[in-house]
Amino acid sequence: MNFLKKELSPVFAALAIQAVIFGGLSLLRPVIAEAIDMPVPLLWLALTQGLIAGIVTRGFGFSIPWVIGQLVAPPLLLFALVLDLPSWIFPVILLLLILVFWNVAVGRVPLFLTNRTTSVAILKLLPKKKGVQMADLGSGLGGTLRHLAKHRPDARFTGLETAPIPFALSWLLGRLSGANNLAFRFQDIFRADLGAFDVVYCFLSPVPMPELFKKAKAEMKPGSLFISNSFEVAGHKPHKIVEVYDRRRTKLLVWRM
Repeated sequence: MNFLKKELSPVFAALAIQAVIFGGLSLLRPVIAEAIDMPVPLLWLALTQGLIAGIVTRGFGFSIPWVIGQLVAPPLLLFALVLDLPSWIFPVILLLLILVFWNVAVGRVPLFLTNRTTSVAILKLLPKKKGVQMADLGSGLGGTLRHLAKHRPDARFTGLETAPIPFALSWLLGRLSGANNLAFRFQDIFRADLGAFDVVYCFLSPVPMPELFKKAKAEMKPGSLFISNSFEVAGHKPHKIVEVYDRRRTKLLVWRM
């Protein structure tokens, strides 16, 4: 059942599901109209498509937010058409969504944001020595690194991000913070030299973890820390698990390289 998720990114898989269901309903619409002896209202079709898409999406193992998105997308699109919005709005909205959730489309990595409680827990895991170098792989809006940079002025923090809008916002907010021990780079995490860091943190998804862990093992210095928020690496038991007492019961999985 997970074949679709493995072969396609969630964005394209979700669109494919909607397209197939739309095609099927379009073929059935005349048959249904003849059976009930009246035209099938577009709202009925939109609601039906959303319901079927949500069920199918869940069947393929997608998370609840994806299911909700599939449920509401067809009726929302219909309402937008009824309101006769300018045609340029749709490509602009699509472009903005792509720029924000770029990593979902190309790497199946959602935009997960580390909360403040977890940032405090990460701060406690940092080595006490001066000059510690830490990287956040997929740093999002950069809130975690700004918090750490403020409380550890003796350390150096680098965020790597490839989603255009989150990167731009993190870079701007980093500059406005005035921290001189903080930098953000528009760089693919698999092209970065992890050997330059004493601590590497990531909050990604299960998809890139095996390859990323292999890269970390090959490049990171002995004694350095690799920290994953929530996502395990199959076949590699962490040396330490830190439970964070936040609403989602976050777990930080810590490996010593």
